[in-house]
Amino acid sequence: MEFEPKVRPEVLGARLKAARTMSRLTQEAAANALGMARTTVVAIEAGKRQVSMDELRAMAGLYGASEIDLLDDGAAHAEMQVQFRSSVPQHGVDDEALVASMLNRLATSVVQLEALVGMPPPRVDVPFVSLSREGPIEQQAEDAALAVRARLGLGMGPIQDLNALLESELGLRVFERPLPSRISGAMAFSESAGGFVLVNLKHPIYRRRVTAAHELAHAVLRSTGLMVHFEDESYEDREERFCDVFGSCLLMPAASVRKKAAELKRLVGRFTVRELLTMTLYFNVSMEALVRRMVALKLLAQGTFERLKADGLSLKHQAAVRGELGLSPEPPSFTARTMLLAAAAHERELLTEQQIASMLELDLLTVRKALGEDYNGGQGKALELVS
Repeated sequence: MEFEPKVRPEVLGARLKAARTMSRLTQEAAANALGMARTTVVAIEAGKRQVSMDELRAMAGLYGASEIDLLDDGAAHAEMQVQFRSSVPQHGVDDEALVASMLNRLATSVVQLEALVGMPPPRVDVPFVSLSREGPIEQQAEDAALAVRARLGLGMGPIQDLNALLESELGLRVFERPLPSRISGAMAFSESAGGFVLVNLKHPIYRRRVTAAHELAHAVLRSTGLMVHFEDESYEDREERFCDVFGSCLLMPAASVRKKAAELKRLVGRFTVRELLTMTLYFNVSMEALVRRMVALKLLAQGTFERLKADGLSLKHQAAVRGELGLSPEPPSFTARTMLLAAAAHERELLTEQQIASMLELDLLTVRKALGEDYNGGQGKALELVS
């Protein structure tokens, strides 16, 4: 009997293409390994040729993919075409593929959660910017950051909870998970599935915010596909440089940085490292991000960050000033929208705690703690909305 998958050929082809890309194989390399003509692989991925069960099994084995997932016709999927970087050193290739695979799984899980509880996917509501090849990147990034701030009604003040704004106001889904230390985060976007941001939970909160702002810039540019970003990456690509500058401009508007620096200098009589640390806490950014922003604005001399680092300035000094100022600890990594989706699915007995933990790549204890907070003890008492 001829094998007839229930999933549509174009959908199965797209999944096979995503799996091949994830394994970093070209169509030519895959065809050679499978004993096929390259045109056959092209036709299968385009949904123009039916795939046999033997061919599907061989492809799944070569790509390290699950046949069940490839043939799943009942669940929503959000595969993103991965934009692997040719500049990534060999020792980072596996980390890049691991993070790309994780974000694809998380994106699919959230899309499935939304479908499960009947919540429509959020619309990405971010001002669109077309990056011009004319004019300096810095000015375009500054203008784009101000446009996003205007959309959010933020004025020039600091952003207290960037993740909440990304989810509740801009329609992006945000995840913070432990990633390989050299990777700062990843971004996935498609017109059909929307936008997804993954940030490295191992990094301090101030670095994570800068990463999230960088990833937001890709949504501003409507960069389709999935991109993984490495820590301390030197951006040669024009789009990546735009995103890097945009993140700094969004979190630290030029007018606000100048005003705060002048205010602290007047208050203390001079501008010292302690005032610099105070500014990092005011803007909720890393020391490096702030210093490099102030250097770009010509408020500090070139090489300031390198000198401070050589002098031993570290996170413990920032933490000490934070304690003196009585600032609150880090926010939870379980973002509000995902928490609501998970809680709704659990309350309706659609998913168990273990299933939620597996879908969202969280440990069971974290999920149990999150589900137990603010959803019991009368919190669910019905209130009638006045229309």
